[in-house]
Parts: sequence; C-alpha cells; structure tokens
Amino acid sequence: MIGVFSKTTDSSIIEAIGFSNLDFVIIDQEHGNVDFTTTQNHIRAATLTSLKPIVRVAELNHNLIGKALDSGAFGIQVPNIETVSDAKKAIDSAKFYPLGSRGVCRFVRSAEYGSMDKKAYFEKSNKSFLVLQIEGEEGIKNLDEIIQLNGFDVLFIGPYDLSQSLGVPGDIDHPLVREAIVKIKDKCSSRSILMGSFADTYDRVNWLVSLGFEYIAYSVDINIFLEACLKLRMDIKDEY
Repeated sequence: MIGVFSKTTDSSIIEAIGFSNLDFVIIDQEHGNVDFTTTQNHIRAATLTSLKPIVRVAELNHNLIGKALDSGAFGIQVPNIETVSDAKKAIDSAKFYPLGSRGVCRFVRSAEYGSMDKKAYFEKSNKSFLVLQIEGEEGIKNLDEIIQLNGFDVLFIGPYDLSQSLGVPGDIDHPLVREAIVKIKDKCSSRSILMGSFADTYDRVNWLVSLGFEYIAYSVDINIFLEACLKLRMDIKDEY
C-alpha cells in the first residue's frame, strides 16, 4: 500500500489524492494543524473515492483515538509507542469489548448517527485498522514484547524521530538508522507482522520495498505540491 501524509486543512486536497488512486492518506493531527471538524470533513472527502483515511492522533490518548474512529476513520496511527503497556493502551482504546474498552456512542458518523444495527456496528468497528509507530530506542528495546501482542495491523517505523534517538537527527539514511530499521524488520518478519515506514525519496521507497515493507507513506501533501511548483518553475524558466 502506498499513501501520503496530509497536513492540509482543505478537504479538496484529500479528495484529489483519492482520485490519484493512492491507497491511503494519513491525516496528521500530531504535526499538522488539523482539528476534529477538519478531520471529519477530510474523512468524508476520502470516502468519496477509494482512499483509506488513517488518522495519526496527536498522542497516545484514549479519547483522541475514540473520537477519530467515531468520525469514521478507516484506521488509527498512534505515534511514539515505547512500551508494551503503550501498545496495550492503544489497542484497548481502538477496540470495543471484548477486545478493548473504546468509549461507546452509536450516535456518531461511524455508526451512521444511530441508524446502523448495533451488533453490526460493534463488529465492523473492531476490524478498524491500527498502526503502532515505533520511533525511538525505548521502543526498540521493548520490541520483542510489543510484537507478541494481537490487535494491531502494522508496525510503523518513524525514521526521523528514530534518527534523533540514535544521535543523528535528520539523517535517516545514516548506517545506524538503516541498521536499526533492518533489525526491527527482521524481528517483525519472524512474527509475520506487516511493516510500514516513511519515505521522502524514490530511492528510499525502493529500499523499503526491497526489505518487504508493505505500508509506505511517501512525503507530505503540502511538500509534494511545493516540489511540483518548483519543478514547474524550473521547467519553464528559460522561456519566461
């Protein structure tokens, strides 16, 4: 699956991403200026196409995870998972009984504002997509315990925070960072866990694909637009 991170507040951009036939968009509440009203409109725009809306919540928080799912998100991405306790809390927050203790309200968008059959709603909701994000040495230290858990779909490596944790901030192609990513991948492969990560160059996408990563977020919508404008300017600079 290939998608992008989104920091835009314009839902038309989300809809346009969907018409590109990308697989998913990560609506970024951690590093983006996206409130819940905008998030819900982004989700509506995504579902007009085949685009899967994933919400990266600002932090590991029971209420934030529940609200994003109530808004109709296909899935949740939780940043900075450091311990097995963090991972259990994320799973518990994203699932209804018997898998978790997500807050129950069926008068929300994900339940069609109360018109959906209750049993069907709970069954559907407990299949929601959950991505746990590992991005530091503490998370790596506790990885063996974390990957023993059931209830999440993808383990996502955040390369930029990982590079900072390893003392080479921003250098996501540094040998220390690449070595750590390969070690994480090898451990997850032994458990048949789907792997995800971020790339901002085509070379990095190809490297991740070669390692067997299946959930790859390429760059950020606003930066993709900026790069396209820069290329346009360069392409026509000799004529105007």
